[in-house]
Amino acid sequence: MYRLFHNATVHAMNPATGWTPQGQWHSHDMPHPNAILTSEDRIVAVGEYRELRDLAPLGTERTDLGGTYVLPGMGDGHIHSAMYSRSLIEPDMRHCTTLDEALAVLRPYVEQARVDPTITWIFGGQWNINAWTTPQRPDRRVLDSVAPDVPVALSSLDLHTLWLNSRALQELGLDRTVKDPDGGEFERDEHGELTGVLKEAAAIPIRDGLMQSDVSGSIDSYLPLGQRELLKRGITSLHDIDGVDCLHAYRKLHERGELDLRVHKILRQEQIQDFIQRGIRTHSGDEWISMGPLKLFADGALGSHTCHMSEAWPGTHDHGMAVMEPGEIEHWIRTAASAGIAAAVHAIGDQAATEALDAMAASQSVARAFGLRHRIEHAQYIKRSDVPRLRELGVTASMQPLHCTTDIPLNGFLADRDLVAYGWNTLRQAGVELVFGSDAPVEDPNPFHGIHAAITRTRDGAPEGGWQPHEVVTRPEAVTYYTHAVARASYEENLKGCLAPGMLADFVSVDRDIFAVDAEAVRDTVVEATVVGAQIRYQRED
Repeated sequence: MYRLFHNATVHAMNPATGWTPQGQWHSHDMPHPNAILTSEDRIVAVGEYRELRDLAPLGTERTDLGGTYVLPGMGDGHIHSAMYSRSLIEPDMRHCTTLDEALAVLRPYVEQARVDPTITWIFGGQWNINAWTTPQRPDRRVLDSVAPDVPVALSSLDLHTLWLNSRALQELGLDRTVKDPDGGEFERDEHGELTGVLKEAAAIPIRDGLMQSDVSGSIDSYLPLGQRELLKRGITSLHDIDGVDCLHAYRKLHERGELDLRVHKILRQEQIQDFIQRGIRTHSGDEWISMGPLKLFADGALGSHTCHMSEAWPGTHDHGMAVMEPGEIEHWIRTAASAGIAAAVHAIGDQAATEALDAMAASQSVARAFGLRHRIEHAQYIKRSDVPRLRELGVTASMQPLHCTTDIPLNGFLADRDLVAYGWNTLRQAGVELVFGSDAPVEDPNPFHGIHAAITRTRDGAPEGGWQPHEVVTRPEAVTYYTHAVARASYEENLKGCLAPGMLADFVSVDRDIFAVDAEAVRDTVVEATVVGAQIRYQRED
């Protein structure tokens, strides 16, 4: 079936019609097209409505876009889509500024669990102790005061720490005899008893195990909620970080004809041997669900001071936490690469980034033989000497602009350190491939919030002029990192990321020209319609 979408200003972002991925216009005199002709799920032509109307065959369906502005479909290069979907129905403490406020958010969910026997655990959280104005730390006892009779497991905002009550510890069989795993910690009080706070390698396997078990409810019931919210934000493609249960849920949606966005599924370490034995490689799959790289953890997070730094945190001897030793990272990267699977290494601290690059360099010839594109996830702090190594090794920096603006209050420790911090422009100038995402539910997955952060490096208007303003990128570059770059990172730059003949008909219609409005107005962009495969998958209701 042919469709003619018209009455819009189309930013095709196509190099052949005046656009380059570097964000420069070839010709400022070239008019913007105002129509897109599609056949089945592909673009036939982008141009003037009168010309495309004459080109379209008899029976072409016409869709008036109402004078809006069209961009290629937005992508999210790093999202926990199952966790995000669950967060829409769970207690959300991210806006709490005290421990008491966090407990107040929890209480209604505990009351509901007491009258609903199907609720056997309470999850959620997104609590952020760095935003609390009171010094009191979370522990199991304060949770017990609100929820003594139902297991509660609350993730921190960065998803690297778990806060459990006594009932949850009991259900999990955890007591003072449990040993800390390599790269993790079961926090203890002065008597050696568990406080209920678990960090990094102590927390993440338990969190993921709970999320993939029956006690978390049916992922099939809440994943469509997240899909709807992502389409509402203009997202047509995502790189999912969650577990194999999320992959199965997306496949079921696809089989039922209810999958409305495209999924590049990043693989988890616990399933990688099975994927290797089955001959699954990075980029295998189809245009709806494709396989991604292997996710590995080199370190922790900024908020908990568990990211691995080359210099200790001020006033301490603490360098953060190496979740995996360099030799282990190298082993898994080589094992995966030898099977045609790329690696995506979580590295926030500069020392973690160095060790990840060292490990990638050790098997570079194997990666090149398979055409693999390794990634470093987050890449928040990087030694200047490591910047050219990213380009030389062909490693993509997968970054989240909203992390930068959220973390501004936490970055005082950088004053005496010569590090590249959230260095989008420095990396771009060095020729490093970038891709942007949200890390939702850590941040809101709205890409226009991310574009605003990338072009201003401010939050709520502060600091004036932006934090480290030399690292801002232009609007065209920011949009590229949410469109073409997301496609490239999933080996699909010849399928999507710009609007051109032969490409998938994935695009978003918005209420303003984000290249012309005031920078602050970019953040408030409203999505009018989201089109995936030439089908309107979301349309704003009046």
